[in-house]
Amino acid sequence: MTSAVDDRSQRSRIRTLIHNPNYLSIWVLGTLTGFIRWFQLLALGVYTFEITGSPLLVSLVPVLWGLPLTFCGPIIGGFADRLNRKLLLAVALALVLAVSTIMAILAYADGLLFIHIAIASVLSGLFWATDMPVRRRLVGDLAGDSVSAAMSLDAATNSATRMIGPLFGGVILQWVGITGVFVLSSAVYATGLCLVAFVQIPAHVKRAMSPALILDLIAGLRFVLGDWELRRVFAVTIVFNVWGFPFTAMIPILGKEQLGLDPFLVGLLSSLEGFGAFVGALIIAVVSKPENFARIFILGAAGYLLTIFYLSILAYVAGGPYHSFITASMALTVIGVSGAGFASMQSTLTYMNAPLEYRSRVFGVLALCIGTGPIGFLNVGWMAEAFSLPTALLVMALEGFVAMLLLWVYGALTRSAE
Repeated sequence: MTSAVDDRSQRSRIRTLIHNPNYLSIWVLGTLTGFIRWFQLLALGVYTFEITGSPLLVSLVPVLWGLPLTFCGPIIGGFADRLNRKLLLAVALALVLAVSTIMAILAYADGLLFIHIAIASVLSGLFWATDMPVRRRLVGDLAGDSVSAAMSLDAATNSATRMIGPLFGGVILQWVGITGVFVLSSAVYATGLCLVAFVQIPAHVKRAMSPALILDLIAGLRFVLGDWELRRVFAVTIVFNVWGFPFTAMIPILGKEQLGLDPFLVGLLSSLEGFGAFVGALIIAVVSKPENFARIFILGAAGYLLTIFYLSILAYVAGGPYHSFITASMALTVIGVSGAGFASMQSTLTYMNAPLEYRSRVFGVLALCIGTGPIGFLNVGWMAEAFSLPTALLVMALEGFVAMLLLWVYGALTRSAE
């Protein structure tokens, strides 16, 4: 009876969130920009492989997207507490709108080179560096008492964009070329800018801390290091982003080089990881309970690594394109479900364990941990070019398992909170 009541309460909270126009605007903004992120990453990965033939350069595209997270995430987290967050979002959206427009013009004039893709990736990454400390912070602020439902719903829609974005990226790239990719991106970013213009943002939290930005950053790092729950979340986040998530950069190569697929089928293959993540996130949003949040988070990360290991074996022994495509599709769906457990609980556990006055800075530190991803992308891209794609995936999965084992041995996963 209690479980049924909890489930009804969770569904009721989700309905309440959807009827909140301010939350709805920020949620839709995340959905639109998330779609464009995965849409562009797939299209740019395929396009880069077509014009360069280099797995390393393909892996460099998401690396360049992630660099601003590494270097700017905590800084943006500090600014987010002292500046108007609505203005920050608007400026970031205006930046990526200008970038997409310029790239569309270059592509239309047949002047688009890899150097342009690299520069656009870094500038687009600046926008994504604002997502954790600004937009997702607002998701929690606007949710009231429904933080878990809000974060899970946001993760579910992000997973849906990981399904729809790559599929549309492959379709648009095959049908209208790279120019169409950036024209659609410009239209979506312009829509997002309109949403931000009409949303009402909560007032700033007054803090009793020094206004010096560097002291804010140090305070955020010290708070995270002093809280066992946050240390656990951030340690697993680093493992996931160095040895787990970077495998997604290899999906275009898996489809195009290993299976010989066209851009549409490469996009379809990539979308199945997002499909699994979407289904998993929806289930978690409805049935998850606070006492299971940490378990879902850790098992999701471990399951993700296990499925990468399986994909590496599959890439070695697959018996032809149709068999490979079907089996790889099933594996990518499973890996998406595992990733949903990690992603849904990552933001939820961070928000719940950070006091109000520290939240933007703690999310900035989380962005820094996510920003370790470029190390993993370079690692898997270099191994795929130097050895082979199956070897790269196999070694990456084993490295991730070793890292998780070390965390477990040293009590980072199982010790009771301090």
